Amino acid sequence: MSEHGSTSRRFGRRALSAVAVLSIAATGAAWSGCGDDDNSDEVQQAVDQANSTAEQISEEAQQQANEAQQEAQEAVDQANEDADQATEDADQAAQDAQDQADSYGK
Repeated sequence: MSEHGSTSRRFGRRALSAVAVLSIAATGAAWSGCGDDDNSDEVQQAVDQANSTAEQISEEAQQQANEAQQEAQEAVDQANEDADQATEDADQAAQDAQDQADSYGK
């Protein structure tokens, strides 16, 4: 786990932020619905900005998820290598012990 929390927590916070931004934009659009064309342009700009922010957050969250998955796979690979080495070491120690026991028996 990183110093900033788990990937799912970060993703959750970012998703909630995106929802908040979209909610604010939608509320602004509803409040200004009775205005003139200038207000409509401002509303459209706010909605576009909210969509852009939500898309950026989604892309960042996907990138973080991909990085976390890659790190996890690397950790699994390293653990497998370590386990294989430990098995080889144990087999060699067992063989050495058997050889030593056989040499005492002669």
